[in-house]
Amino acid sequence: MHLLVLPSWYPASPDDIKGVFFRDQVLALHAEGYRVGVIAPMLKSLRAVYSRRNRSNSENFEIDEGIPTYRMHQWALLPRVPFGNYFIWRSVANRLLDRYLAEQGRPDVIHAHSAIYAGAVAGEWRSTLKVPVVLTEHSTAYARSVFRPWQLRLARLAAIAADERISVSPPLGTLLEEQLGKNAGPWRWVPNVVAPRFHREQPLDLQSSREIRLLNLALMSDKKGQSDLLKGFARAFPNPSSVELWIGGDGPIRGRLKEEARSLDIGRRVRFLGMVPPDEVPGLLGVVDLMVVSSHYETFGVVAAEALMAGVPVVATQCGGPEYIVRDGDGLLVPPRSPDKLALALKEAVEQLENFDRAAIAARAWARFSGPAVVGQLGQLYRDILSERQP
Repeated sequence: MHLLVLPSWYPASPDDIKGVFFRDQVLALHAEGYRVGVIAPMLKSLRAVYSRRNRSNSENFEIDEGIPTYRMHQWALLPRVPFGNYFIWRSVANRLLDRYLAEQGRPDVIHAHSAIYAGAVAGEWRSTLKVPVVLTEHSTAYARSVFRPWQLRLARLAAIAADERISVSPPLGTLLEEQLGKNAGPWRWVPNVVAPRFHREQPLDLQSSREIRLLNLALMSDKKGQSDLLKGFARAFPNPSSVELWIGGDGPIRGRLKEEARSLDIGRRVRFLGMVPPDEVPGLLGVVDLMVVSSHYETFGVVAAEALMAGVPVVATQCGGPEYIVRDGDGLLVPPRSPDKLALALKEAVEQLENFDRAAIAARAWARFSGPAVVGQLGQLYRDILSERQP
């Protein structure tokens, strides 16, 4: 079966973390025997106009671990014009499609990721190419209520045009039905893939001779709740303490978080790791004791699933996705935006670290989030769509 994947955003290279879970799913499909290609238009903010790295708008083609991948960057020239950047994105996508069809042939199924803008474009391709479309929605924009009316209209049209609609968590599916309408559903739940690089059949034993390490790995922005985490950490483990907090990532509030750590008198026990490339995350998970997800909302919560695949227990907020990832024996769940309850959960988890069965955590995660597990669900969905189209 020939699958064409059209993501709304995608890694610019294997080292790029933006949209890495899209690439992981593509690689998983390829590993399970599907013929897969990728078309990845990329809009560049005008803020980067003076950056030498971002001046080229030329097409780029590569074979990424066996996956023919077509990319093209273009300036996002019309951010304030309704449908403006959509028309630009669509133009780039259509240009790449022409080349793809000439070199790779017509796909059997188009799988678009996120309605804005891939799902909307895939809906048009469905009509012109007579190829069924699967739409998976990932965006947190619905929960944050930041889409404009024209964007919701575009997303609604994309959902209606799709042959099958997937949400990466049940709450997101419910939210999509509320905001896009019943005729733009139903939405079935299929989780994101966790790459095999995270899996440890025999997770590393705890090192009692060193400090205990908690890890938060996310974009540093208000929606990720790191300020709540710092407050909760300070309340759970006041000085002196042998517990450290490692925060990986970067973002607009990094400076503010560093200052807050100092003001809470935990600056010496909070390490800011900076950006962590995707291929270094599994190694990082091998030297920490607990993953903490403090987000205010997540459509899935891929770092929680990655941690579990590595046998690392998780403390996470019930913010839309993690409550469908973290099960009994995997860790603890707390309400979002509650530093006090987060503090209690962190303290309890640390006190119970030796009681977590890390091998069992990893095995459960593999059964739910591995490539074979998720691709098995997707493959049945693809086959059902194609069988329905047979005369």
